[in-house]
Amino acid sequence: MQPLTLIAASVALVGFGILSLYNTLLKRQAWHKNKSSEPPGPALVPWLGRVHDLPVQYMWLKFKEWSDVYGPLYRTQMLGDYFIVVTDEKIAEDLLVKRGKVYSDRPQIRSLFDPKSTNGSMEYLPLMGKNEYWARQRKFTHAYLMEATNARYYGTLYHEAKRWNARLLTDPDNFAFYLEDFASKVACQLVWDDPSYSEYCTKSAWGLLTQMSPAGPITNVLTPLWHLPFPMNPWKIAERKRHDEQQAWWMERLIGVREQMAKGQARTSFTRTYLEGEKTGGLSGDYEASSAIGMMALVAIFTVAGPLYYFLLAMVVYPEWQKKAQQEIDENCGGRMPELTDMPNLPVLRACIKETMRWRPNVPTGVAHELMEDDFYNGYFIPKGSRILPLDYAFLRNEKKYPDADNFRPERWLEPSWPTYQEPLSQFPTIMGMTSFGWGQRACLGQSLTRDETLIGCGSILWAYNLVKKIGADGNPIEPSIHDSNSLLIVKPDAYEMAFEPRSESRRKEIISQWEESDANDKAERLSFAKAAEAAQHVANNADVVA
Repeated sequence: MQPLTLIAASVALVGFGILSLYNTLLKRQAWHKNKSSEPPGPALVPWLGRVHDLPVQYMWLKFKEWSDVYGPLYRTQMLGDYFIVVTDEKIAEDLLVKRGKVYSDRPQIRSLFDPKSTNGSMEYLPLMGKNEYWARQRKFTHAYLMEATNARYYGTLYHEAKRWNARLLTDPDNFAFYLEDFASKVACQLVWDDPSYSEYCTKSAWGLLTQMSPAGPITNVLTPLWHLPFPMNPWKIAERKRHDEQQAWWMERLIGVREQMAKGQARTSFTRTYLEGEKTGGLSGDYEASSAIGMMALVAIFTVAGPLYYFLLAMVVYPEWQKKAQQEIDENCGGRMPELTDMPNLPVLRACIKETMRWRPNVPTGVAHELMEDDFYNGYFIPKGSRILPLDYAFLRNEKKYPDADNFRPERWLEPSWPTYQEPLSQFPTIMGMTSFGWGQRACLGQSLTRDETLIGCGSILWAYNLVKKIGADGNPIEPSIHDSNSLLIVKPDAYEMAFEPRSESRRKEIISQWEESDANDKAERLSFAKAAEAAQHVANNADVVA
């Protein structure tokens, strides 16, 4: 940083330290006034709280460690931000669901431009404060996702799964890119009817995810730095560029669909539905709509790519379960790629997917809620503004509910001797309602899409390939790590290597022929639609001339 920036940063940190100490004293007075005890928790250093020894990498492990000492509900503090960490599902249910009216706000994310207040931005629905934008965008998003079948939902899943399989034949070492691109193409097809936008959309998604994560910009940890004057604030300057580029791109996509509609060339998509004006959801206009629709695309990448990464990893590390799932697919799908109608007959596949999401949760820290007014719970006073952190990693490591929790055990969903077993197996296990999808009014709206997309993605890969460890230059298998990952809010494993072997020569030919047929049908359908639109436009033009 430049000297002026360093001076301003020092002043900001000192000022924030005084403010943090003042806020701490106010909270102490509130506890004394209400004659309630403060929740237990680790000793706090004045101003810093516990930020000095809370690792940015794998933060959820430290939170879980503290819960083993201080109990299922404890408090900590980081640079003036007061946290209540919840590691018991019943407590999370009591606070975030039963008292959702006051526990459903979101805290301000320092390194974004005000997605919290009603007078702030209209972007980023999952991070938005409980304001007027949030209420109407949530209804808007829910309505569109419930009617996703109108946007060729199922056909899109099958088409993109076939593309993914075909790509792995020619370029298996690039599987990580193709995995994310599979999820992104599905999203871009649904919202804009154009899967070619996928590569940029994925880049945009990870850019936003990095910006909002504690392991992202330092301003998410040393929050006073965010308030430096703009000309000497490199973090705000970088975020302004990222933000404006993303918003402009979302708006360009909406305008592009509008231009296609004017020519009669726009096929079904979420954007077309909005522009037709029948289901605007009370949004204020194109800017808000482009943001709400664009955010649907980004979130659809986050929620699917992580489970797919870890599913592939689990199938390589635990090949016995890969074989069981493949045998089940072979017996119940008649040799073809699985479809959603097959899923009642594929409990082993569903168990492997659900266990993957339990074993390696997508959002291990959970996403923080913010308390909107003072509250009491089990004798503890929880002040307004507290950040409630539902620690998903702890929920899914509960040994009473999940014996042998650290290990990958899909049988826990399939055998009556396990506490998580449910019947009928034609319905259970299912990932619907997992704690990883959030709580109460902040629960993920796209659970059914995530369920269906992971089922088709995982099922199609096991139908097509044997997933095996790659052989290194020394002739030995390369062991992928099951522990190393990024530390963003939504995690994925660090890059690992594996090999994709077609299950037979006939299966290799099927992979090619299925994609070629699906690709040809898609191109023919698009061409047919374009010709019909052109003919209709020609008729309309002639009618104008006659008139």
